[in-house]
Amino acid sequence: MKRFAKRSGLLPLALLLCAGPAFAQTKPAAPAAAPAAPPAPAAKPAACASAGALPQSWSGQAYAIDGEQLGGVGLKAPLKLWGLQAPALRDAAKAETVGGMRARATLEDLLARADHKVKCRIARFDSDCRLVAQCALDEAQPVDLGGAMLASGVAWGHELEDALSWEPRASQRYADAEFEARKARKGMWPVWLGEK
Repeated sequence: MKRFAKRSGLLPLALLLCAGPAFAQTKPAAPAAAPAAPPAPAAKPAACASAGALPQSWSGQAYAIDGEQLGGVGLKAPLKLWGLQAPALRDAAKAETVGGMRARATLEDLLARADHKVKCRIARFDSDCRLVAQCALDEAQPVDLGGAMLASGVAWGHELEDALSWEPRASQRYADAEFEARKARKGMWPVWLGEK
């Protein structure tokens, strides 16, 4: 249930249903007097000390580690594409998964279009010391890799509430791309929706 709820975006609803009467008896929060400021960037995890300072951007040649991570030539830490989650490349028994292989192949095909050259804007380090970044193909008409992965149906939106300061509407754009892929049953959506 938890896996389906997370994939389908119903995790908050599932948590609400599991909370039961205790949740229903809590007092509503007092209305805020003014809109809250955007959250400050999370502090760098202590375990990431060897990763160096957080760069604002990075450009160069990259390759697909899996459906959501890039290895950048000359980078110590891998790049985690912002705003999406792809199926795991390997399961608990270390066997490759169909969804993970399809996601990695889709990302690798996108990279090949621009000779693996990308430009990335770095948002933060994550808990695994990866550089969370919004990356685009470095070509005349840049293609946002995260948006393209969601539109192809091999990944789903993840942590979209963490807005990007340089593109505040990116979360909505990504959610729309996922919605359209799900509606059209692209990529892995038939399997994720239990149709195949």
